[in-house]
Amino acid sequence: MRLLPAVAVLSLLLSACGQAPAPAAPAATAPPPAPVANDPAKAVLDASQRFGQLRSFHATLHMQGPRTLQATMEFVAPDRYRLQTDDGVQTIIGDTFFLQRAGEVRQVPVPPGLLAQWRSPLPADATAADLQVEALGEERVDGQLARRYRVRHASAAPDGMLYWINAAGLPVRIERQGQTQGNAFTATVDYTRFDDPALHIEVP
Repeated sequence: MRLLPAVAVLSLLLSACGQAPAPAAPAATAPPPAPVANDPAKAVLDASQRFGQLRSFHATLHMQGPRTLQATMEFVAPDRYRLQTDDGVQTIIGDTFFLQRAGEVRQVPVPPGLLAQWRSPLPADATAADLQVEALGEERVDGQLARRYRVRHASAAPDGMLYWINAAGLPVRIERQGQTQGNAFTATVDYTRFDDPALHIEVP
């Protein structure tokens, strides 16, 4: 059984934005469009906090480096995740990993709260003073206009990351660069289907 590769890809997908504590309680409805903040650090912090309140979303990871990797993940509040990689579809509900292989499903425990810490792009207790943010203008991401920022945070993004925020004040793309075993890589995560009621994750 190849449990570790699936978990490793999931970790990359969720932590591409940096680790964060457990999310805020999900909002009952989608948050209203956010006003454009004049302070770049506040704009990024507000977007991260709004993202943590979403009830569902779809994420796509593209990684380029020593090897090319693509994976998708869907989240449905409060604790359901569905990951699709070259190894197939895997589901995590609460603290149980439903490992599907060869027509069989095994339930594998995962540490409590392991996934909840990645539900927000920046730490939930971060303040604007913790961030170094540079506004880089506007550009289109999948056809929608978004504001682009370069963001640094001492723990979540010490080397910096690029952060795109749409007109609703939500992150639609995050890009990080780094090295693994001496080889450079670029990881890009695109977010869509915010609070989409059609997203459902069932027990396998």
